[in-house]
Amino acid sequence: MTVKELYDSFGGNYNTALQTMMNDAFIMRMLGKFIEKNSYQEIISGYENKNFQAVFAASHSLKGVSGNLSLTPLYEKSSIICEATRTLKEGESVNLDAEIKELKASYELIVNNIKACLN
Repeated sequence: MTVKELYDSFGGNYNTALQTMMNDAFIMRMLGKFIEKNSYQEIISGYENKNFQAVFAASHSLKGVSGNLSLTPLYEKSSIICEATRTLKEGESVNLDAEIKELKASYELIVNNIKACLN
């Protein structure tokens, strides 16, 4: 699978990634580092524990990384979660069940495809 095919497989923007990172080898190196990050798990854990400040911090981080890597579906989902939790005060909550479910699906698809491409 080529890097372009990888990006096409999950709806990412290969051309933007290539403009930013200049070559496929560097894109793959950064994607390998991306799957080692734990922002996604921090979102899930924070949401399960109703720690919306942790959800905000982790979703903000994931939004930035996925934006820089042009992982468009993940960027869009993490942006929604980030904005929904940005102004919550301690003790406040918001129902993000649908958004978390969509985030999980996008993340799993992207990470599984990256792993398949790396092997």
